Amino acid sequence: MPLQSGSILEERYRIESQLGKGGMGEVYLAYDQSLQIRVAVKENLNLNPKSERQFRREAELLASLRHPNLPRVTDYFILEERQYLVMDYIEGEDLHLLAQQRPPTVEEVLTWSDAVCDALTYLHSRQPPIIHRDIKPANLKLQPDGTVILVDFGIAKVFDHAQTSTGARGLTP
Repeated sequence: MPLQSGSILEERYRIESQLGKGGMGEVYLAYDQSLQIRVAVKENLNLNPKSERQFRREAELLASLRHPNLPRVTDYFILEERQYLVMDYIEGEDLHLLAQQRPPTVEEVLTWSDAVCDALTYLHSRQPPIIHRDIKPANLKLQPDGTVILVDFGIAKVFDHAQTSTGARGLTP
């Protein structure tokens, strides 16, 4: 059941509206009454152990990152057996919707690509490296100031050298 507008979570986050819904959860626009800022609150809808571990991993992963083209996670909590993470509210449109409205200029595409490559370089240079695994226009938000933010780390993985060997072939049992 979706959170209702006006609901208060953790005596701090007042839900304003639903921003979106995906396979893993719902995202809400909320107002952080403590810091006096708008935030995004993501709720995990899949209450099975694997999904709960994945959601917690996403929160921990994002909380450790500091880059101008990546969202920051500022809180994680469990309330009434539901998981929530609180992150920067990224104002603006995703590039998929923007491209449907008008074709981007070559200069815009180059600027956005440079920003995404910078974010990916940052992620891949972490120890251990972080692999986003879902780069697409719908996961790139364009803020009003022109900054592109890479979002949706729901299926990101921390690269494990022990599980990968050069030349190894994947086999299906």
